[in-house]
Amino acid sequence: MILMKFYLIIFLFFMKASVFGQILSKEDSVNIIREIESRKWIKERVDYRKRECFNDSLLAVNDAKLINKYFINIAAPYGSDFPARKELEIALKKLGIAWGGTWMGNCIGAYTPGSCYKTFMNEFTEEKFGRNVINNLVKQSLLDYINKNPSAIFEYNDHFDWLYEDDEAIADNLINRLFHEKFTYPRHYKTLLNPNPSFTKVYLIFDDISHRLKLDHFEHQIGDADKQKYIAYFERKIGDFINSPIFVLSENAGHYNGIKTKFIIYYK
Repeated sequence: MILMKFYLIIFLFFMKASVFGQILSKEDSVNIIREIESRKWIKERVDYRKRECFNDSLLAVNDAKLINKYFINIAAPYGSDFPARKELEIALKKLGIAWGGTWMGNCIGAYTPGSCYKTFMNEFTEEKFGRNVINNLVKQSLLDYINKNPSAIFEYNDHFDWLYEDDEAIADNLINRLFHEKFTYPRHYKTLLNPNPSFTKVYLIFDDISHRLKLDHFEHQIGDADKQKYIAYFERKIGDFINSPIFVLSENAGHYNGIKTKFIIYYK
């Protein structure tokens, strides 16, 4: 009797295992079919991209025989717009290069119509005129734009990244130039040779309602005792500078990478 129960339990166990195995097999079959379809779709997309990019490359090769163009790529999906379009168009024209405009690909690696054409055309133009020449041209066009729109220094933009390298040195130099255009030193201010530079760190806050940058606080590093008596004067002049139209930003100022809310003013 005990032996019969044992064989019955073994029989039922193998029956359940057999049924469960059949269920797994059906699920595995569905998964295999889905994987095959997915791989087929991916292959079709890759083949399509290769085919269209090849056609773009042929068109770019033929066009480059007659004219050189240059395009600015905007990072997908939410990259900053390129502000210096007019300035760059003028600079490119002087070299006989046509301004192609801006373009945005996509962030999933799929083919965007014309994207490969623009990439190849940029490569041909850079090979002919020199990549450094073109890069410097783009940077200079952005500086020309800033000269006309100085508040752009405070509005972080993908295309301004190089301004903020090396502890934001280039951006701070531009701000110092703007500040010292109208700044005058006190009458009895003495310029002394000092290995430690004197400067003021200025911290700002952004007002969403007025779109202005406003003073938050100062940090001074002025080692010369004689110069320290002018700190109040420096603060007043920096305050006047912050109240100028330069510190009124665009409505889109905070939409991308944030806003520059500190800078350094250096003294001689």
